[in-house]
Amino acid sequence: MLKNSASVYSRLSKIVRTTRSIHVALWFVFLLASALIIAAARGDLWLDEIWSLSFARTSHSITDVFVRFHHDNNHLLNTVFLYYAKAYKAFFVYRLLAVLSGIGSVFLVGYIARKEWGDQEALCSLALAGTSYPLLLYFSEARGYASAIFFALASYALLRQNMRQLRPGTLVLFWSTSILGMLSHSTFIMATMAFCVESLAHEIHVVGSFPRKLLRFVVQHASPLIFFACLYMFFLRDMEIGGGPIYSKWDVIAQASALLIGFPELSGFLGAAIVCVLVLITVGVISLRQEGGTQWLFFLTILYLSPIVVFILTRPQYLYFRYFIICFPFFYLLLSHLACKYYRSLGNRWRWLLVAAVAMLIAGQAQRVYALLAVGRGNYFTALAHIAANSPKGIVRVGSDHDFRNRVLFDFYAPLVPEGDRLRYVEQPTWREAPPDWLLIHSQDVAYRPPKGFLVEGIGVYRLTDAYRFSGISGWSWFVFRREALGSGRGEQDTAAAG
Repeated sequence: MLKNSASVYSRLSKIVRTTRSIHVALWFVFLLASALIIAAARGDLWLDEIWSLSFARTSHSITDVFVRFHHDNNHLLNTVFLYYAKAYKAFFVYRLLAVLSGIGSVFLVGYIARKEWGDQEALCSLALAGTSYPLLLYFSEARGYASAIFFALASYALLRQNMRQLRPGTLVLFWSTSILGMLSHSTFIMATMAFCVESLAHEIHVVGSFPRKLLRFVVQHASPLIFFACLYMFFLRDMEIGGGPIYSKWDVIAQASALLIGFPELSGFLGAAIVCVLVLITVGVISLRQEGGTQWLFFLTILYLSPIVVFILTRPQYLYFRYFIICFPFFYLLLSHLACKYYRSLGNRWRWLLVAAVAMLIAGQAQRVYALLAVGRGNYFTALAHIAANSPKGIVRVGSDHDFRNRVLFDFYAPLVPEGDRLRYVEQPTWREAPPDWLLIHSQDVAYRPPKGFLVEGIGVYRLTDAYRFSGISGWSWFVFRREALGSGRGEQDTAAAG
């Protein structure tokens, strides 16, 4: 009897120690992810962030944010936040909504995984989402993607709670988070579609009369859907598209897949990344389907059907992987459930394979994360400070290879630079009358190697003086060239070397 009691006590003690260790690990990973988000939010703002800030700065009231700027870079909730934060000069303050949303999103990923499946899934999903380069990038950027993700996760947690027991408080919270998600970014509609699909499937399966089940579905989803319809009619329908590079849909899918699981963006790996992501989603959905319930329909919709439907309906001219970033944390949730399920079913001899696979996914993100923390989205302030510090007294003329992109950055940073009032931007059509003393050449290719010098016909030879790199995706590198007189021996040599 005493022997059996001792054995039970030993097992219980082991379980308590294991649970305590997992909880410590959960908090450690959460705090690490939070620190990464905060660290990634340092550094210069890039074009799209400054563009959003310009909407806030030129608005005379909150109404202007909604009425004057029907633009795809006007992420409404973020612009409202910037409207109130515009008086501050610290760049981190402008990113504070994204940072808090990102930290909250990481917390919610762990919360949802623990609530739905258990501690192991929570730890795995926290590790995957908290070290994901694409998520860290947008969790630290003054735009609407981070808050859209946060409200999508919050809405999903509330939806699952409402499916267990519908209460007025959680219902109002679900409406609120859904509406705030739509105000964060229009791509939230993909999450709304998935919510409706799972909720409808749930109502079909539960016991009750058809009118009662229909009423419950309508009460839960009518308000968000009506709000989105109004948002579309009065804002999205005539929205101006800011433009940018044009990529094929397959390039975008390949990039999204590679970033999602940490594969290199090289031709040999891109196809493998697409296959891996599709296989993992399919196996994960099938696994949930075998367990019963309606959760598999949510993941099928948010990861497969919603992106396809939105793409077919909108046929966007400009397509980027960030338009689907709202789906990324749900992929990590599904992957964590799948990995932990197989981890428990395998013997001790083979479990290390799954641990190694998850570790490889995290390691695949490490290089990009390190670059984001070390280099950021560009070093525009430092580049203009270099120009001002290395120019003689008087007016300093600066030109560039792209008048719109670089002019926005120049106009934002020049007033902040010591002696920046001497800097004048010269647009390309006026170069003959006012030759630029310096040229800014930009590139969104992180591996781009600029020439040592080049000749601008009738103006002069420009020699490379410094390079200011960026980490990739958001922002670009600036290469600073200084003008030398025509016929300069060194300039001719540099031009020949670049040729």
